[in-house]
Amino acid sequence: MDKVASKLLILVLILLSSAFLFGNVHALKVSPNSITVESNAVSYFNFTFYNNQNTTQNISLNVGRASIIYSGYFNSIGAFPQEFQLLPGQTKTVLFSFESKDVFFSYPISLQMPYSANGIQNYFNISTAIIPITKTSIYLYSINSSKSFYPYNTIYFQTDIMNSLDQTGLILPFVYNLSSQGKLVYSASKNEVISNLGLNVFNFTMPINTFSPLLPPGKYNISVYTNYNKNSSTLYFPVNILPYYRPIISKKSNFNIFGGSSTITIKNSGNVPINRSDINLTVGGFNSLFLISKSSSNSSAILVNNLLEPSIHSLLPGQSITISYSVSYYPIYLVILIIILAFVIFLYFNRKVVLKKEVIEHKAVDGFIDIKVALRLKNVSRRKIYAIELEDEIPPNSLKIAKAGQKEGKITKHGNNMQISWKEEELNPNDEIIVMYEVKSKIGIVGSFELGKATVKLDLNGKSYKKKSNSLVLHIKP
Repeated sequence: MDKVASKLLILVLILLSSAFLFGNVHALKVSPNSITVESNAVSYFNFTFYNNQNTTQNISLNVGRASIIYSGYFNSIGAFPQEFQLLPGQTKTVLFSFESKDVFFSYPISLQMPYSANGIQNYFNISTAIIPITKTSIYLYSINSSKSFYPYNTIYFQTDIMNSLDQTGLILPFVYNLSSQGKLVYSASKNEVISNLGLNVFNFTMPINTFSPLLPPGKYNISVYTNYNKNSSTLYFPVNILPYYRPIISKKSNFNIFGGSSTITIKNSGNVPINRSDINLTVGGFNSLFLISKSSSNSSAILVNNLLEPSIHSLLPGQSITISYSVSYYPIYLVILIIILAFVIFLYFNRKVVLKKEVIEHKAVDGFIDIKVALRLKNVSRRKIYAIELEDEIPPNSLKIAKAGQKEGKITKHGNNMQISWKEEELNPNDEIIVMYEVKSKIGIVGSFELGKATVKLDLNGKSYKKKSNSLVLHIKP
């Protein structure tokens, strides 16, 4: 039981100690929390301490330690009184002194002032700006910006103004420029209200992305100028405009079986030149054979390795160029036509014989048809032909075959097929022979009656040739 009571006592003491410690973390409320001191001078400020706890606070200010920590800024920091007691809800005014060195800062430093409350260490913050005592004016202190921009960006930059007049609400005019090699590129002006003692920060923009053409790459200077009460101030900041390669390409083609055309338009929307090797229109090996025209909008066009290029060296920023060509495929069809004609002429002048099959007469009576057929063979070559043999197939439904004409044919039967043939030893150039035969056939049904092709075999210049005639179709009416 004693052990349990001891543990409970220890736990209660820990909780009480924790509550005490927590209550002392925010034991004081100190004001003000920002000051502006003069460089290389002693500045005095009254600080108010307020006990916001429900217990009495014994305060001890450790200004000597602060003097050591911030010795780069101050020769000494003093306070009177350095030790005092505050009842709950009570306030106390303490006079602080800051002996600053000859320094100057564009941004306030965060000074942590150490103190102890009932033996517990803590600190409060003071934002402190140090300004030169000799400058009693408003002047540009610094300018900041990114060091590089693309020409399609907007330039953003920050300007810091130091107000050592101990006045606010002043209207200050600004003029800010962008220049390159002494040449003004952009200029604007703006009025700003000085609302703070010490450091004031303002932001400005330069919309260089609206320039056409885009700014060329290179080194530029941002300058900011202001003038108040005849005290002028100017600052410069170097920036780089980066190279930006951006060709915008549009292409249009229209082709059919007879030819067509192709056009490409390239606009340099970057800020660097586009080389001629990157400005081209693909023609292709096939189309290059049939080019009928080629052109470039601001120069002549040159065909190099199946690529159509302008004669200009490069396309400058903001410039556009159009390259086009036309082709015609008619020469292809002309060549094909010539080949066909040549082939026809070749066949015509290299004919051997002409074999023509004709119906001399025919008549249909009582379901039968009588037909008289003639075969005309003419030697159209320039040489004599030999071993001539004419053959013709007899329709399979034939009932009677009769020889006719001056040359008698030989009728033979091969299975169900019948054939009539004639032989001639030779035939001189341009000579013609005519053979005839008659056939009687059963019609069967009213309609068409077909006679097949006849054949001739012959020798010419020691070579054997074979030629067929035309076929015939008779239309039988009832």
